[in-house]
Amino acid sequence: MGKAVCFGIACLDLLVPGLDPADFSKETIRVGDFGYSTGGDAVNEAVTLAKLGHEPILMSVLADDAMGRVLTDLAKARGVDMSGVKPAREHQTAVSIVCVHPDGERNFIVNNGSDNEIGADTVDWDAVSEAKVFCVGSAYGAKGLTECLPEVLAKAKALGLTTCVDIMIGSEYVGLEAEADPGAFLRSADYVFPNLSEARYMTGESEPDAMAAKLLAMGAGCVVLKDGENGCCLYRAAGGAILRKTFVPAIRCDVVDTTGAGDNFLAGFTAGLLEGLDEEGCARLAAATASASVRYLGAAGLQSRAEVDEILASMD
Repeated sequence: MGKAVCFGIACLDLLVPGLDPADFSKETIRVGDFGYSTGGDAVNEAVTLAKLGHEPILMSVLADDAMGRVLTDLAKARGVDMSGVKPAREHQTAVSIVCVHPDGERNFIVNNGSDNEIGADTVDWDAVSEAKVFCVGSAYGAKGLTECLPEVLAKAKALGLTTCVDIMIGSEYVGLEAEADPGAFLRSADYVFPNLSEARYMTGESEPDAMAAKLLAMGAGCVVLKDGENGCCLYRAAGGAILRKTFVPAIRCDVVDTTGAGDNFLAGFTAGLLEGLDEEGCARLAAATASASVRYLGAAGLQSRAEVDEILASMD
């Protein structure tokens, strides 16, 4: 068992299953039962890490309101250390209405919530010193979070932690690629986890190898480039323009909801780092964790480590 910091976005997810995008043209939409769950990239990672047998410390911002209290109680019940969460000064707790389509894809409706207050002062450095891995969920997901990453990641590395940065392009960054500066924080990122569209946003490149090469040139230690059901590739620089590339397949399964699949992937990879696995082993554990997660409604559906270990065994 190892400790990891999960720094970034936390929100309460309200889950609306079985909603066809065409239904939005109707005045009233009748669906099945609503649900609610922990949500947001950092708390998703923390909840899954706890289910995998580790000790996550969440560092985020929540308001002292009904939604924040529900979220805090849910996360604590799932094994997350919430002592590092700071109180919001101006905003409500962040809430995301997750509209899940019949094919498992989804749309999100979000408020202008407490994730806007995340910054360098959100981090409890005394608690950080107890951990081995520092995970960010997620760069470009909120402006203050993104802007503080160069300072925060550099300090985490100076304390000897392995740094992992997930990517999610939030609405305030859409169409503003020229203003984004990944190099400002990538030089302190041991691992970065974009999908293809996120890597395209960050680099302006269209081919996966070129995307990875550019991210490595900006300073990332290892690029874990995700391609959904097609698996992922791990890239490291191997001298000059040569890349060392390792492919790890995804695990096919019946998909109920893809919400949080990337967050579960990062949690699995982080668990591998805490357990001393090599990079390919970390990626295999990540793939199995993501595969288990999409079989359930919501990002926190994974039941236990045993479920992930069973999937891993099927990969051998």
